[in-house]
Amino acid sequence: MTNMNKETIKTSEHILECFGGIANIKQVDKDLTRIKILVDSNSLVKRENLTEDHNIIGAIKSNEFTEIVMNFEIIDDVYSNIVYMMNKKIQ
Repeated sequence: MTNMNKETIKTSEHILECFGGIANIKQVDKDLTRIKILVDSNSLVKRENLTEDHNIIGAIKSNEFTEIVMNFEIIDDVYSNIVYMMNKKIQ
């Protein structure tokens, strides 16, 4: 496993942990610098803990979504990993 893969998995798992697990996530979208996550309205989101990972620059609450601003070099891989884990949970 490459270093980038380990880092991607670590960042993905950190995001999921801050959102209370994969079961709380309803929708995930992505643009160039942000991953946007919609969670169940009853979920406790620990936005302040997100930036403990060095790839995450900040978190913004907008409408129902939490936008995670992060390192553009791994955003595609982190997004894909989160979507993969969501799909795996559904199966």
